[in-house]
Amino acid sequence: MLPGGMNVLGIAVAHLEDLTSPLHPKLRHISSNLYKTLDSNRYFHGNHNQGNIILNYSLKTQKYICKEYNISNANLQSVDFKFSPKELKWNRIDCTLLIDEIYYLDKEEVNASLEEHIRAILNQIQEKLNNIQFLIDNQYKNEDDCIETYFKKKINKRGSKKDETDEDKPLEAVALLNHDFSSSLYMHQVVDSSGSLKMSGKIVSRIWVQPKMTLAEVSRFLKQDIICSLAARCEMHIDSLTEEENSEEISCIHEPPRRVMVSLPDIEPMFSDYLFPGEGQLDAKASVEELLDVKLKGKLNIEDLEGQADFTKYYDDSAQTTTSDNVIKLQSESSGKIMNTPILLAVAVLLISFLMYIYI
Repeated sequence: MLPGGMNVLGIAVAHLEDLTSPLHPKLRHISSNLYKTLDSNRYFHGNHNQGNIILNYSLKTQKYICKEYNISNANLQSVDFKFSPKELKWNRIDCTLLIDEIYYLDKEEVNASLEEHIRAILNQIQEKLNNIQFLIDNQYKNEDDCIETYFKKKINKRGSKKDETDEDKPLEAVALLNHDFSSSLYMHQVVDSSGSLKMSGKIVSRIWVQPKMTLAEVSRFLKQDIICSLAARCEMHIDSLTEEENSEEISCIHEPPRRVMVSLPDIEPMFSDYLFPGEGQLDAKASVEELLDVKLKGKLNIEDLEGQADFTKYYDDSAQTTTSDNVIKLQSESSGKIMNTPILLAVAVLLISFLMYIYI
């Protein structure tokens, strides 16, 4: 649920006894299923290595025990850990990416499922994301620089104590596409297409990182968060469909769920959730309560960053296409009638001339 390409480290559980010595079968089962689920879609970027961390708090001994369970060989080993004596510092980075991608379908692909079509266009978007570079706060720096250098320079420029609150303000990341014109993505070529799939809209990424994170890591987290969010909402949309669209349809518009950010009490990082078309604050609250398995009192602070999709343009284009088809059809019918009239007149004149020649 946490944005920013964060990996799922594992499971935290509280129980009367120590469930890690030996590892409880249910924890083993949950850990394996969690790993397989995240590994089923490479765009989720969920697994950090070959295993999961299991943090167990024993209510009887009031002690924490942390172990790592390796999925591949079922090995369990102890992990050294410590709690931070002070609250962690987070730096927020915001990025908005406008997507306008077209994928052309060949004869073999046109009858494939919607899931396969979406996977194909996600692969194309991932290729372009790999070539993206980010300007942080309108500056291009060495990728080995730490993110905290941006905040320190902000304060030093102003030199005022009251401006030190700027350290808590988020940084804006601007995505620049590094064109590699030798790549097949940018080669102009004529293709034989039997259809096309267009994905367009606004993707909002908001991540929180530690001040010591390098720009290279921040860039990687932003890219992972964008493609992970895109893949997650597409999967949710496919699961919500009751039936596949008819392949004979001229055009079909799909609206995946939009992303919202939900604030947590006493902590700066927010987690993201998704709302389907027509859903609002009450639906978001119910979804959060189900995710966290808690009952929330009062109003939930939710930021709807992307907003509802506007389909006016698509409907207008569709109407114009239909109108154009009708006009062309009417013109062709009218042309046919106009072309037939002179022919009939010529035949009539020829027939009259023939009759006059015979009887006169």
